[in-house]
Amino acid sequence: MRISSDNIEEVLSPLSITILELLKMNDEEPAKGKVTFQKEMFLISNYIDKVNEWTEFGPHYLGPYSENSEASMENLISMGLVEKKEDYTYKITLPGIKALGLKQDLFSSEEKEAIADFKKLISNLTDDEILLFIYISHPEFTIKSVKYQAIMKTRVKDSISIYRKGVVSLEKAAFLAGINIETFLDLQEA
Repeated sequence: MRISSDNIEEVLSPLSITILELLKMNDEEPAKGKVTFQKEMFLISNYIDKVNEWTEFGPHYLGPYSENSEASMENLISMGLVEKKEDYTYKITLPGIKALGLKQDLFSSEEKEAIADFKKLISNLTDDEILLFIYISHPEFTIKSVKYQAIMKTRVKDSISIYRKGVVSLEKAAFLAGINIETFLDLQEA
């Protein structure tokens, strides 16, 4: 189906536009798989109320999960607006960029900046580091997790890695590790 400014409202839901916006941010850097994509959308939905209404996140096997986001992503792939690569990364296509250009008024500049910031926050982390960040920051979504115990076993190591990547402050890294700042500093210097 050809997308024009006349039928974009019919073809692309606000959630689909959100996904395209996410994938276009930061020089069109792809989302690195389902965990990354879902957690990026989760962070966005926690910041932007209207996105939260569309996503409907709930506890799942790997923390917060939105069936609506997954379905919208699959729809975008079927329309050729997003490409799913063999390594399970998701990348916006040229037609996706063009479709997004037809509908640019969904988010304020502050909201677009937040989307870019959340993408940047997550993009340099491993799946385990992402899960640690989400599990500690939002423990209410861990009740169905199949990886919670494994993530907690490596939380200090992963917190140090997150801190060294410059993603979080010293205070947040110590919080993620579950230890005080002084102990965290001693461990991360070792």
